Amino acid sequence: MFFSWGSCAQQSENVIELSQLRLGVALGFGTITSPLNDGDNFPLIVIPDIAYYGERVYFDNGQLGFTLSEHNRHVFNLISEFNPENRFFVTWHPANVFIARNAFTEPANSERISISEINSPKWALDGGVNYQYIADTWRFSASALHDISNVHKGQRVALSLSKGWQTQSGLLSVRLGLDYLSHKLADYYYGIQADDQVGITFLQNAAWLPHVELNWHRQINQHFGLLAKVKYHYYGSLSDSPLFSSNQSVTVFTGVTHVF
Repeated sequence: MFFSWGSCAQQSENVIELSQLRLGVALGFGTITSPLNDGDNFPLIVIPDIAYYGERVYFDNGQLGFTLSEHNRHVFNLISEFNPENRFFVTWHPANVFIARNAFTEPANSERISISEINSPKWALDGGVNYQYIADTWRFSASALHDISNVHKGQRVALSLSKGWQTQSGLLSVRLGLDYLSHKLADYYYGIQADDQVGITFLQNAAWLPHVELNWHRQINQHFGLLAKVKYHYYGSLSDSPLFSSNQSVTVFTGVTHVF
């Protein structure tokens, strides 16, 4: 599970200077609830923030990119990152701490399969293009990616619109997102295959996944700050899969940030 806090501070005092490595960490308490049967929630205790921006090449918390064009408010990038759908199948955490499992509203599917009963999906590397439009405190982002590691052999699209407000108490930002998973991608991670040998098969169709995120960050001084974050992710038709025990996942975190 890789989760970073740096993205919420991109419009705050923590601006990354060109060709300078930014190393930061957030210490606190939080969790990412798992929507899958017998999937453990992921505790958030220590969250890294690692970013570097050169003239063209950049790395920002798990995403490697190359800027093709940057003109006025328009930015075009080539990007590569690990597909995030594998995160709920990972059974370990660096802190080796596990907390109570998720207990949200159950989907309609009555045939339940534990993630421990199926073959664990592999990590996949996706690559593609990203477009950003930046206007003052607004940011629109659109990414289209394809499996370049030949694991799930599918595609995904990620759309987001974010808005920030600098207040006396800190930077408040809201981000609305919509992700598209192709049939091959969704079926690889959330379908039931014959070689899983659990007595049933399930074909997972393509799906649209909306999510909303609220962040608050207050910079105390040059190095330290306070952070609070809430994210809601709705899985819609994906939760028809027998692997799901819930149609939603929630991320919450509050803590102290430090930039080295």
